[in-house]
Amino acid sequence: MNFDDIKKSWASQEISTPKLTEESLVSSIDRLPLDRIRKNALKDILLQSVSIVGIAFFPQLYTIPEENRSLFYVVYLLFAFVSFYYIIKMAIFYRTSSTFEMNSRDSLYEVYFHTRMYVQLYENFCCSIAPFVIFFIPFFIGFSLDKMGRLFTNVYFIIYLIGLCLFVFLVCKYWIKRLYGRYLKQIKETLDQFKMITED
Repeated sequence: MNFDDIKKSWASQEISTPKLTEESLVSSIDRLPLDRIRKNALKDILLQSVSIVGIAFFPQLYTIPEENRSLFYVVYLLFAFVSFYYIIKMAIFYRTSSTFEMNSRDSLYEVYFHTRMYVQLYENFCCSIAPFVIFFIPFFIGFSLDKMGRLFTNVYFIIYLIGLCLFVFLVCKYWIKRLYGRYLKQIKETLDQFKMITED
């Protein structure tokens, strides 16, 4: 058997692969990533709402000095106002995302864009509540106002707070990636396939 015969034999054994078209890709789009994102968003909205309301009862559960309670509630009201602003935005995403369709490239771009904006909003939410966590810590330790002033001038406490903020930031990043990142990646991969089709 010469070389030409071998080439003919290989050619006859090649498996034909169907050409990927936009129509075939649209028909194969799965709504599952969006449904998972919506399910996780609902859990987040409920969990955050219950947590915010629960924090209001901490002065009754922990021994916070009486003179600190009014300051605690001032900080808490600011915290609740900021948190509920973001929760309302999250609820708007949850409600509007039920109308999203995943039946074309354009609609998939819209889903991807709105979901990316939601993830960015969630990151902003995590960063905006971090300072309140710092202010709440002395209340739960039971420090009086004069002790709090000395606490925030202590170098070791400042280093501890910076480390705590970094830890909270990393936990939030991991949480966001776990709840939303992989599903967002699935949508992005489908969009990349659309891009490959249009470039061919």
